[in-house]
Amino acid sequence: MKRLLPYLACAGLLAACSDAGSVNPDAIPAEEIVAVRMALDSAFLHDTTLDASFTGDSGLYALMSALVFPFVDRATRVVQGADTMRVVGIEFDIDATQGGAHVVSNLTAVLAWKGYNATSRTMDSVFFLIGSGRAPVSDTLWERFTLDTAGTGTGFVIHQASDSTVTKWLTRGGHLHTTSSSYGSSQGNSSFSVAHGTLSGEYMLTAKLVPDSSTMVTTALDFGSGTQAIKEKIRGTIP
Repeated sequence: MKRLLPYLACAGLLAACSDAGSVNPDAIPAEEIVAVRMALDSAFLHDTTLDASFTGDSGLYALMSALVFPFVDRATRVVQGADTMRVVGIEFDIDATQGGAHVVSNLTAVLAWKGYNATSRTMDSVFFLIGSGRAPVSDTLWERFTLDTAGTGTGFVIHQASDSTVTKWLTRGGHLHTTSSSYGSSQGNSSFSVAHGTLSGEYMLTAKLVPDSSTMVTTALDFGSGTQAIKEKIRGTIP
């Protein structure tokens, strides 16, 4: 994580600046996004059953937790029957050099949740999908973590009980489609910048319980009218 210190410092400064503006109607209450992040951290930071390139303190999730999630301060409300989901899109754009090697990575993620319990400060359900490339994306979801392969993605369903115990399901099928994205002016510098905007698309997934596949869940979400989104760009030389 020492290599990330320059980016973490910049991310912290930008996140502080992003909180200084006027209140957005899609703003996420602080205690709610804390519950979402706690559920995600519990599911992934210390996991030993999933792909190590994603989990643990040096996997992609830890990177996104440090550099992306501090900017997730707005989420669109999408009504599904009796439930209201909060949804945010994420696009990650890296075109840089590290150790003399050219590193290019384009990822799209969708983070959604519902069922915040103010008493226990837990989140009933969190949905986290990651696909390769940026809009438009048409990825098939499966259980393997192969985001360097175009057309593939993976996803998770996380349930957090009122005692904070976390259960998670890993995708076995489904798709992630994004049709378009647009962003306003970015904040940051030539090496690291963040922009807010919108992302449109939909997903459907079938997932099985980790680690024993004993139960299965199916869920879908249409955000074709657009959802709040952020785009992060990293350029230059990565330490």
